[in-house]
Amino acid sequence: VLSYALTDNAGGRFAIDANTGAITVANGSLLDYEAATSHAVTVAVTDSQGLTTSATFTLGVSDVNEAPIGATLSNTTIAENAAPGTVVGTVTGSDPDAGATLSYAIVGGDAAKYQIDATSGVISLKAGSALDYESDATDSVTVRVTDQGGLSVDKTFALAVTDVNEAPSALTLVSGGSIAENAANGTVVAQLAGADPDTAHGDVLSYALTDNAGGRFAIDA
Repeated sequence: VLSYALTDNAGGRFAIDANTGAITVANGSLLDYEAATSHAVTVAVTDSQGLTTSATFTLGVSDVNEAPIGATLSNTTIAENAAPGTVVGTVTGSDPDAGATLSYAIVGGDAAKYQIDATSGVISLKAGSALDYESDATDSVTVRVTDQGGLSVDKTFALAVTDVNEAPSALTLVSGGSIAENAANGTVVAQLAGADPDTAHGDVLSYALTDNAGGRFAIDA
C-alpha cells in the first residue's frame, strides 16, 4: 500500500491526499498568474515497508480574467463659468491583467454636468452645463471601469468648482436722484449700490464717475 505526502507544497498553495495521491488547492489566494505562471511541488511516495522515493512536478497556473481594481483621476478641479467641453482630467483604470482593455462610463454623481470619453477616460464639461462657485462649489462623478470581459469596478471622484472673479452684475439707485439748483458743494444727490456675485467671498466694490456731467457731481469711491 502506497501513501503520499508533499515535502514541498509550494508555500502552502497545495495539499495531497495521502491515500489517493490527488493534489488539491490548499490556498487559492496564493495562486496569481500575474505573479507566477507555475509552481513546483515535491511528492514523496512511501510503501508499507517504509521505503520512500520522491519526485518534483511543475504545476502550471492558467490566466483568468480579473475585474479592474480601481482608478485614479489626474485632476479634480474645474473653474466656474468654464466653457462646454473644458477638460477636467483623465481617469486611468487599474486591472490585474496585463494588456487588459478598459472602457469608461459615468454612472452616478453629477452625470448631467459631465461626460467621459469611453476609450480615453477624459472627463469634460457637457454642453449646456453651467458651473457657479457661489451656488455649488462641490460636484462628483462615479465612473465605471469595465474590462474586455465585462467585469467592472466603480470609483467616485469629488470635483471642486473653483472661484473666478466675476464682474459686478448691477448698479442701482438706493435713494435720492434729484438736487435743488444752487445746492452747496458736498450736498448728497443720491446713494448708489453695486451688486457683485463675489461679494460674499470678500470682493470689495469701489465707485467712480465716468461722466460727471461736466464737473457738476462727484462720487465717494
